[in-house]
Amino acid sequence: MNEKHLHIISFDVPYPADYGGIIDIFYKIRTLWKMGVNIHLHCFIYGNRKPQSELNRYCSEVNYYKRKTGFLSFLSFVPYIIKSRISHELENRLLQDDYPVLCEGIHTCGILNNPALRGREILFRPSNVEHEYYIGLAALEKNIFKKAFFLTEALKLRCWEKNLLQVPVFFPVSEHDLLSFKSRFPGKEMSLLYSFHPFEEVDILKGMGDYVLFHGNLSVPDNLRVSLFLLEKVAPEIDMPLVIAGKDAPRILKKKAYVLPNVRLLENPDGEEMERLIREAHIHLLLTYQKAGLKLKLLLALFRGRHIIVNSDMLTIPGLEQCVWIADDAETMIKVIRKLRNKSFREKEITGRKKCLPPLLFNEEKGRLLLKKTHPHNAYLKL
Repeated sequence: MNEKHLHIISFDVPYPADYGGIIDIFYKIRTLWKMGVNIHLHCFIYGNRKPQSELNRYCSEVNYYKRKTGFLSFLSFVPYIIKSRISHELENRLLQDDYPVLCEGIHTCGILNNPALRGREILFRPSNVEHEYYIGLAALEKNIFKKAFFLTEALKLRCWEKNLLQVPVFFPVSEHDLLSFKSRFPGKEMSLLYSFHPFEEVDILKGMGDYVLFHGNLSVPDNLRVSLFLLEKVAPEIDMPLVIAGKDAPRILKKKAYVLPNVRLLENPDGEEMERLIREAHIHLLLTYQKAGLKLKLLLALFRGRHIIVNSDMLTIPGLEQCVWIADDAETMIKVIRKLRNKSFREKEITGRKKCLPPLLFNEEKGRLLLKKTHPHNAYLKL
């Protein structure tokens, strides 16, 4: 049997798996490892994330490169998120063999500018339509300098996209992104590939919890805006505790949460505590003001959570309307929370959740699809 090898270029160190895009990458690596793929991982170091020995369990090799952050990387027509991750050391390593290369996010696609890699089998996994995402960030940002950076980056990203014409296969994460890329890159092979996540099966606690949960990276403008909306418009009108959990809560969020008696702000929970919060919550509030990409928190709630309330922008997976409640304004959310307050989550609801989830939400199916595109002769393999 032929060995299966795959280079994966990650925009960050994919462990600990504690935020959206990194959760997708880490559990993708783990799934492919179970399928017998020899993974050659390349990742960029910046901020507080460091090399992780855990990655050695699943990868044949792990290579780290320092991201070139700072003003000099901004002074370029190449988008900052790409320019700061261009590494000649990485490109030289890729040239030592002819294995397929999976670029995680447009951030890692700087290798497309290397003529020596032209003709290489390079596959692109966009985490969202990046220039749309940055326009959304700009719309939510009040700091004029950050707003200018986001708008400049969005323009650079839109112009730089033409380099993606070299990529034969795209793996968009949502229907919205799939249609967007199809319209701009007609003729390219597009395979919808939802995010990978920690769970192999639906496992939901029966009965009732005693709190409503919203979670996410609280320093991200979208999540901060949602959190403030919930504190101002929803929490004062419900008779249940509201738990807001996630990374790096800004000062304004702490200040507003502190004065509300039924609100608990939980900063930087570890993976075990976050899973407990998700499983034990009675109601999940999943809201977004940015439709780009797929919100991984939705998958976590679908596989482990009881009652789920979403707004329309969060619902990017067709067919899930039957297993969530949709509320697009504070009045409707309050009404639904009051309705669900004393509604137990029974075996009937768990069975219904299992039936409404499409096969491509399960890691095993996603792994087979990815393997089929990167190693077509081994696609029949099962986990």
